[in-house]
Amino acid sequence: MFWKCVRRQSTLGDGKLAPASREFTISPTMTTHLTLIVPFSVPPGAGDDATDDVVPGALLRQLELPALGKLLTRATPGPRETHDDPYLRSLPQERWLAGRAGLDTAQVPTAPFMRLADRAAAGLPAGDAGDAGEAGEAGWACLQPVHIHAARDHLVLMHPDQVEIAPAEADALRAAIAGLLDESGIRLEAPRPARWYVPEATFGELLATTPVRATGRNIDIWMQAGPRARDWRRFQNEIQMTWHSHPVNEAREATGRLPVNSVWLHGGGKVRPVRKLADTVLSDDPFLAGLALAGGSQTGPQPARFADLPAPDGAGSVLTLLDSATEAHISADWGLWLERMHALDAEWFQPVLDALMAGQLQAATFVLGGENHFAEFTVTRADLRKFWRGLGARGDWRALLSNLAMAA
Repeated sequence: MFWKCVRRQSTLGDGKLAPASREFTISPTMTTHLTLIVPFSVPPGAGDDATDDVVPGALLRQLELPALGKLLTRATPGPRETHDDPYLRSLPQERWLAGRAGLDTAQVPTAPFMRLADRAAAGLPAGDAGDAGEAGEAGWACLQPVHIHAARDHLVLMHPDQVEIAPAEADALRAAIAGLLDESGIRLEAPRPARWYVPEATFGELLATTPVRATGRNIDIWMQAGPRARDWRRFQNEIQMTWHSHPVNEAREATGRLPVNSVWLHGGGKVRPVRKLADTVLSDDPFLAGLALAGGSQTGPQPARFADLPAPDGAGSVLTLLDSATEAHISADWGLWLERMHALDAEWFQPVLDALMAGQLQAATFVLGGENHFAEFTVTRADLRKFWRGLGARGDWRALLSNLAMAA
């Protein structure tokens, strides 16, 4: 079920890649391999981020994932992350993607690939006169407008998707700091309202955290660190003071929206040659979309469910990312998380199981992620006939998920 996709996208105010218009030619061939990356699909382990021992067990008992359970218990385990560091600054799926693409997994260079996708979505060329050479020798970091909430005794970073910056708002906020940028000699590029970019060398080599990794947490331990971290903090503070009573934020607050009161710097690195992730990549995630473009994959928007996969015109591999459970997991809204996981089982995992059994799909790989780790499982049509894999301890998929939640 591989398809030829003509992709056209426009800018949205929420920072996500806009839905693309597509043209497909239908033929009766099939997908040889489907890869589903499912972030935050694993319940928290006891003690994760102050989670008590009761929550993980209660969640596992309430999870009803018959299709995923059968797929996992028949699957062959693949690579699994093994570390005991609860403070890695990147997300598990980012490290998996970086490893798959042949990039550094210790400090994942998300920003240059995000910029590549954002420029493509805005109809801009991949590089410009400011880039050092066609090979992407210039490095970039993402300067992302965010909302930081002041709790009683600490600061909390809110999920970037909750900010939803309109193009006119982004233009006005940038205009307000134009003098600061000029005075500091900082070149700012803004291909999308919700994500801006600066040359990586602006603040030197910084250890930085993906915003979603720090979302909902005390930001003290997730703040940027490095030789010029003080310069960054001074710049960030200047922006916060400039935007504090800006008319854009006054209007947002008057309508019950979060003010855009700070910026978050992350993902610094250079565009490097990458391995092809799959023949076709369908995703609105800018890092994944950028990797797909850099690796020569055909690209398209994220389907809402398996049934929305576009019609095929050949055979090949397809990769997509299903992140509908992410925000509920981060905010510890476990009722919503269960609802989202059950929807994934009905709308994705059961149809994948059916397609494997019918021979419409030859293999499926599931990359499951939790707070700190990922694990990969691949199941083929032939594996589904191995009923004995579903017997005994191996057939307990809840125990398998519980094991994945624990520090490796």
